[in-house]
Amino acid sequence: MIMKSRHFKFTKTFNVFRVVKVAFAIALIYLLTPILFDNFFPSLNFQKTDGSNDIVDKYYEKRKNWLTSNLGTMLFKNKPIQANQDNRVFSVLIWKYWGWLKKRHLEGHAENDPLDECSVKNCMFTGDDTSINEVNAVLVHIQHGIFPNVTKRNPWQIWVFLSDESPFHTFSMAKRKPSFSNLANIFNWSMTYRSDADVPVPYGRTVPLPMPSTRSLSGLIPHWKDKKINVLVNALISNCAVRKRMDYIRELQRHIKVDVYGKCSDDNQESCPGSFKTDCPVINNYYFYLAFENSECRQYFTEKIFYNAYAKGAIPIVMGPPVSDCEKILPPQSFLHVDNFDSPEHLATEILRISESEEKIQMYHKWRRHFEIVNEHGYFGTKSMHLCRLCEALNLNDGQTKVYDEDSLKLYLDPKLLCSNIIHL
Repeated sequence: MIMKSRHFKFTKTFNVFRVVKVAFAIALIYLLTPILFDNFFPSLNFQKTDGSNDIVDKYYEKRKNWLTSNLGTMLFKNKPIQANQDNRVFSVLIWKYWGWLKKRHLEGHAENDPLDECSVKNCMFTGDDTSINEVNAVLVHIQHGIFPNVTKRNPWQIWVFLSDESPFHTFSMAKRKPSFSNLANIFNWSMTYRSDADVPVPYGRTVPLPMPSTRSLSGLIPHWKDKKINVLVNALISNCAVRKRMDYIRELQRHIKVDVYGKCSDDNQESCPGSFKTDCPVINNYYFYLAFENSECRQYFTEKIFYNAYAKGAIPIVMGPPVSDCEKILPPQSFLHVDNFDSPEHLATEILRISESEEKIQMYHKWRRHFEIVNEHGYFGTKSMHLCRLCEALNLNDGQTKVYDEDSLKLYLDPKLLCSNIIHL
């Protein structure tokens, strides 16, 4: 009995020891596998599955010191929009140009409801200008240079100026450009594409995925199978009066083939007119897109980059906002910028170098594992978020009273402060 009992105890101890060894080996394999895959099989891109994402955190670290409204903080600093709606309903007058603006800002929304996918629902919009003294907020589209003639306005109202254009074209539809001094002390909020606007309405945004994607890069890049190698670069341009960008394209074409669509093309005058309602499927076929803006101004990124480049699976080549803006607004390591090259010839050389292999091209799309681009301006069938953002701001922004004086207006609208004069010539 004694020997049998000892034998049983020894056997039990031995079995426990084996279990511990096996468990240790399994744990070691589990811990080392990601390291081995990352070092010896990088193309398989082993992903973390615990929700942590250092790439996303590092990206937003660049923005932590930005001055933003409450809404801007949520849109640009990776904060979820959490609006606590009470029973209050905000009335908003879209002054004078409601009939013109709603063609874009209501199209695509269910039953023409601009709040159909909004985080808040407690706003009512009207184009009845006679209600100007009764509404909670007045939105004025300033491109026409015409403003309400109100000698006395209710001090509790919020007046908002809206501009989607670069400072060079803020008043492009005005018969007579107004002076900043005449507009001083009228408006309480700004509503522009800028991240620091009271109501930010960018053409597009870079937003993180809920979890890093484990799909192959070729499966993440739109229209990857449609890309052609014989012509690498294209552009869609219909305003041929911007001399700098047209001169740059002509010089670039001396060193690499570039297909130009729109009214500025020699042989495609009638194709792809560049209207925000009309898509241009042919540009799906290119690896690179010339996202050349009509102005070189702070944070002025339009559908050229967010839709014509990123949504089409192309690497954007940027002429417009400075490199520093691109690094903070656009997906990480996703673009080329003309300012980083001594000449169009040097840019062409780099395009050809990148195009030597799919692996090099896909290096500029690795961001797609962690981020996506959202187009929010109502172009090409996307939904405009303008009125949703205004309603969110009415719910979220603090109630501190502010008024835009002349100097404050210039910080958003003066091309002398915000733009390079060269590109616009």
